[in-house]
Amino acid sequence: WLHDFIKITGCLPVFIDLRVKKLYIKKEKKMFRGNYIISANHISYEDPVIICASFWMRRVGFLATSELFKSKLTNFLFTRFGCVPINKNNPGLDSFKKVADMVNRGHIMCVFPEGTIAREEHMGGFKSGIVMMSIMADADILPVYIAKRENRFKRQVVVIGEKINYKDFVSGPFPSIDDINNITKILLEKELELENKYLQSLKTK
Repeated sequence: WLHDFIKITGCLPVFIDLRVKKLYIKKEKKMFRGNYIISANHISYEDPVIICASFWMRRVGFLATSELFKSKLTNFLFTRFGCVPINKNNPGLDSFKKVADMVNRGHIMCVFPEGTIAREEHMGGFKSGIVMMSIMADADILPVYIAKRENRFKRQVVVIGEKINYKDFVSGPFPSIDDINNITKILLEKELELENKYLQSLKTK
């Protein structure tokens, strides 16, 4: 209920501020349906708000650093909002299982595979945990690129790719470590394609 309350009460000012513009690699009617995990680049503390505004039709939860859950208030708020804590220095399977459980309950979970806010201009390396989560949840991964806004007068641009099914890249009956690392590499390549799509859109203006 807290998730829906915040969404309803905060949607108008957020929509007015962001005015999200979506670009698609390939738009399909049912692309936002079903179980999947969002993989997004991480450029600022506003990213969760941008993702929620872009996927307003679904309940979206986030994998977040356990440091945000230290106080009773923040633990209550983030937990009720559908966020799952993870220790970045020592990630455990418990966090992965919780993400899978949220997805199987009909939520979308968003993961920032870089693991932290990127200080560089381009995306850094991706951690393989998101692939493990998609395997445990038996869910696709939807790559999303959040473009950096030059100022508040510009619309927020989000580029949405095509879903990735881990089963398409598994060589045997069960994913191996090499398979997981390969899928992680492919996911980063897909994210870079979305970034290139955005840069190309700037040239056509």
